[in-house]
Amino acid sequence: MASKLRPVVSVMVTLAVLFAAAGAALIGTGRLSWLSILISVTAVVYLAVAFVAAAILRTRPRSRTGWIFLVSGTAAPVAAALTAAADIGAHTGRIDAASWIYVVQTPFSLLSVPVMATFGILLFPDRRLDTRRRRVLGLVFAVDLLVLLVWALLTPDPVAVAGLYNPIAVPGADGLVISILLFGPLSLLACVSLWRFARRDTGPYAPALRTAARVSFVVPASYFACVIAGFTSGDTAPIAVLENCAAIAVGAAAWIGIARHGLFDTRAVLNRALVYGFLSLALVAVYLVAVVSLGLVFGGLVPQVVAAVMAALAVLPLRDLVQRRINQLVYGLRDDPAAAFARLGDRLDAAGAPEDILPAAVRTVAEALRLPYVAIEAGGEVLCRHGRALPGQTQALPLPFAGETIGHLMLQTRSGGDFSADERRLLADLTKQVAVAARAVVLTQALQSSRQRLVTTREEERRRLRRDLHDGLGPTLAGIALGIDTVRRATPPDGSLAELLTRLREATESAVDDIRRLVYDLRPPILDELGLAGAVREQAVRLGVASIDVPEALPSLPAAVEVAAYRIAVEALTNAVRHAPGTPVSVQLAVNSRLELSIADGGAGLPDGYRAGVGLNSMRERAAELGGVCVVRRRDPCGTLVRAEFPLFEEAL
Repeated sequence: MASKLRPVVSVMVTLAVLFAAAGAALIGTGRLSWLSILISVTAVVYLAVAFVAAAILRTRPRSRTGWIFLVSGTAAPVAAALTAAADIGAHTGRIDAASWIYVVQTPFSLLSVPVMATFGILLFPDRRLDTRRRRVLGLVFAVDLLVLLVWALLTPDPVAVAGLYNPIAVPGADGLVISILLFGPLSLLACVSLWRFARRDTGPYAPALRTAARVSFVVPASYFACVIAGFTSGDTAPIAVLENCAAIAVGAAAWIGIARHGLFDTRAVLNRALVYGFLSLALVAVYLVAVVSLGLVFGGLVPQVVAAVMAALAVLPLRDLVQRRINQLVYGLRDDPAAAFARLGDRLDAAGAPEDILPAAVRTVAEALRLPYVAIEAGGEVLCRHGRALPGQTQALPLPFAGETIGHLMLQTRSGGDFSADERRLLADLTKQVAVAARAVVLTQALQSSRQRLVTTREEERRRLRRDLHDGLGPTLAGIALGIDTVRRATPPDGSLAELLTRLREATESAVDDIRRLVYDLRPPILDELGLAGAVREQAVRLGVASIDVPEALPSLPAAVEVAAYRIAVEALTNAVRHAPGTPVSVQLAVNSRLELSIADGGAGLPDGYRAGVGLNSMRERAAELGGVCVVRRRDPCGTLVRAEFPLFEEAL
């Protein structure tokens, strides 16, 4: 921004903040009408227009739209504060002073929403009066605003504050009210022009532009409503309320553009406005307190001079403290790297599971620099993200580890622009810490994936071995046993051969028993006979479970998942029957995106300070092997709940 224009913008934004704060503070006096309270609150919402204007003028100091926004965003809080002051004067009986204050606020009222509703909408976002139609429309806007100003200054009846009079009223000025009748249609033409432009736009800010175009139609709608209310009721209060609808709509649209669509980076503007606004309030407060206190003792100019010196001495050391606090509020921990590292370390230490580490890291980076979007990308895949990406380019910072780049930290500022030097230094140090965490998580995930594949392959092989033993070796041994019986029946019972055949028969039966035991150890036969759903239901019925919610059939599941879920179900049901006899036990089995198993009983629940035994640890280990989780906890109001979840085949691998 040009050096001559920067102070002007800073002063106007600071004035907007101060007058909005003053209007809000006057609400606490308890002497404002409900209409004045509404106007003061509207001014606070409308501050967003001034912030957007300052952000535009920082990059485009000659922007017509920026200056229109700045004038409108500053005039609205000034008008609201003066209206509140006039209202207090009317309530305290100072009619003359209040009436003049209301006259003074009139031009500011017309410079706020009316200017925004005409030229602001017509030129938004950076258009010009470059066609004959727009030039004609701009000329008509200017004439109508001028007539509206003359009418507002000379009309006998103040609109917003009852009981006042217009000290400069001119008889017959009410005839200029036609300017209000024209204002709605003229504003509607500007909205139609903006909507046609927004529909043709295909840039990154097209969604925000269309949002602004839609909201702009609230402005002419509010003025049409004002005209209808004026002709039907004759009361000025509804008219003022309806006018505020336009201001609230424009202010809300500006906030949406800042927060949701990232139209402008208003942090620098907000920082400066808050700092100078707070210091100005502190200066005025110290000065007033000192003047009143010293005025009780001294006379003349002594209280004013001493109060001015005291205010200056009090504000100067306060500036650095205020600046640091406001910087932290607006920019995060950019100026305090040690605090950023400490917060990152605390978040990583508090992460209880590997899958919580990277989300904690990106959340800390986003909070440390007040960024709208942070993500970690590795191998062409986004591992985690925080926030929502705004329109514009996302910056990628490499994550270095052991001399190689293991991924990238994807970042975005609110304006889509570059980072400052301080922010880049902090990010360079933070990325090193995040890289270590990301590498650990990637290795952990690879190890877990390898473990899952190993367990899955093992169980599939066990299922194949069980089938081969059951269908191949088992029948073969049974056939040998039958052959031995045939030979033994044909042999004299008292010979040595009969004794040998008996021993062979016993050995064969023992081998068959060993095969059966081996087959069961490899995989419970009931799973192949009934499936997981049938096996769990069979076990629950056998143990007398009260409530069974198990589907008739489940989709095809990996052998490892079936075995682990069945073993956990058997162990949990056995524990429920053993430790909570006679209480109702419920079993639920379902498949959504994961296989979910829950078993609950109505017993006394887990005792305080209990230590998990072999059974509970075994259940947790079976779930962890497959990337799942098994939780055993107390159940409200009483009892114990065992809940296990398993990823399905694609997720498990």
